Amino acid sequence: PIRAEFNYFYPLDLRVSGKDLIQNHLTMCLYNHAAIWDKQPEMWPRSIYTNGWVLVDGEKMSKSVGNFISLKGGIEQFSADATRIACASAGDTMEDANFEIPTANNSILKLHSFYEYVEKTKKEELRTS
Repeated sequence: PIRAEFNYFYPLDLRVSGKDLIQNHLTMCLYNHAAIWDKQPEMWPRSIYTNGWVLVDGEKMSKSVGNFISLKGGIEQFSADATRIACASAGDTMEDANFEIPTANNSILKLHSFYEYVEKTKKEELRTS
């Protein structure tokens, strides 16, 4: 049973980590796999993806700085939809994602306005031709 579970997860299809861990964790991941499976390169990770840091209003998010926003905290503060919009507009790939609080706050207003528009439109008689 353990061998079947291991074979289910190996080789790794994708190893994801932060760009600041390329020189240690990701490099050691490759070295370890190459050392263990030196004659089986098909067992090495198939791909590695790195992401940038998460910024809040242009400053690196950090618990020590106090600008840390958890997903739960973002949802509680801005709503799930506003948090999604701010995350989607923050950036991707190796770029540092910049979660902008004004974007999240503006999203709340835009979503509310859109909701009011939909509710008003539902009450109006719509053209059928």
